[in-house]
Amino acid sequence: MKIARLLILFAYLTGVLMAQESVLPKHYQTTLKNGLEVFIIPLKNQSNVITTDIFYKVGSRNETMGKSGIAHMLEHLNFKSTKNLKAGEFDKIVKSFGGGTNASTSFDYTHYYIKSSSQNLGKSLKLFAELMQNLKLNDEEFQPERNVVAEERLWRTDNNPMGYLYFRLFNTAYVYHPYHWTPIGFMEDIRNWSIEDIREFHKTYYQPKNASIVIAGDINEKEALKEVKKYFESIPNTNLEIPKLHTIEPKQDGLRQTNIHKQTEVEILALAYKIPPFNHKDQIALSALSEILSGGKSSILSSVLVDKKRLAAEVYAYNMDLIDEGVFIIMALANSNISLDKIQKEILAQIESIKQGKLKQSELDKVKTNMRANFLYELESSSGVANLFGSYIARGDLQTLLDFEKNFEALKIQDIIEVANKYFNLNNATIATLQK
Repeated sequence: MKIARLLILFAYLTGVLMAQESVLPKHYQTTLKNGLEVFIIPLKNQSNVITTDIFYKVGSRNETMGKSGIAHMLEHLNFKSTKNLKAGEFDKIVKSFGGGTNASTSFDYTHYYIKSSSQNLGKSLKLFAELMQNLKLNDEEFQPERNVVAEERLWRTDNNPMGYLYFRLFNTAYVYHPYHWTPIGFMEDIRNWSIEDIREFHKTYYQPKNASIVIAGDINEKEALKEVKKYFESIPNTNLEIPKLHTIEPKQDGLRQTNIHKQTEVEILALAYKIPPFNHKDQIALSALSEILSGGKSSILSSVLVDKKRLAAEVYAYNMDLIDEGVFIIMALANSNISLDKIQKEILAQIESIKQGKLKQSELDKVKTNMRANFLYELESSSGVANLFGSYIARGDLQTLLDFEKNFEALKIQDIIEVANKYFNLNNATIATLQK
């Protein structure tokens, strides 16, 4: 760890830096004539490294029943042939100038990035513009890639006990909303897509007005914007409107359960509570709760279930903050000869203790320290900065990130207790178990 980082971290942990100003880097924002949002975040760290990202505001949330997994499939096909590039040439070009590239599809958005030296910004933008405007999407490339995605579904979900449990958890927690399935989609849908389905989806959602360019790193904002305009300003939108999602999950009015019996070496319990969207004021306290419950060996669930009572080998608690109503998930991997019922009772007992106010100020202080350090860590690299900003931009509310620090600093014990009582109730929960 560098001395400079230590000094910054020390200031941060003592609250000095936080009290004075935000540690978030300054960003520059504009919108091109075609509706493309542009965010440039100069880090001025003399690293000669930048990350060029494009976020499309489309994920599995935008799919319909019977056509699940298309957003993820399109992510795969986005690296195939275009008007001016052969299949696989995108990767070769990126490697030729020493860059790295990857992509991911989530519930709420699709993310592509190229990490490179600063002088290769234009090359990165040219490649992304080519994908946006000139993707061929032919059936000859689609059919074998469909098989690749089906194999991915098998090893990540069907043949992976934890992956399968995770998939079924969402199937059970959501009935009407597209969060009913995870981004990989249902296997039957994967087998039944047509290339016309993919083309229509691309034409609808891969438009400039539904995308954001995020550039972070050692770059001048004026020069970067000039390059973006050069490659993207002339790309037209299609004549299709972006559909407005109208599916609302009805308020849950009782415990939902699913019990899966599958060959597995480890039995697993998953408990999920419905929580509000990512930009709700209660999200700060929910993030703190995930740290209190499972943020390290001294956290409540880890110390009790893993160390003291040896009920579980591992336990996780994490806040799935989504555009629409999300879930707060607790997962526990049982030790041998330990029943999932016993683990469930202990987890619920620890949650009840929090709801009754049995939290110490020292526990919150420790969580704040950890979350501050995690926040700083994300800001250390161009890719971390771009991903952090982009995740909020793609979900439609950057202000939530900009307000995070002050809201986080204002967090009190009572806020956490109130939020736990508000959301951590069994009539608002889904329990999924994986057993032999």
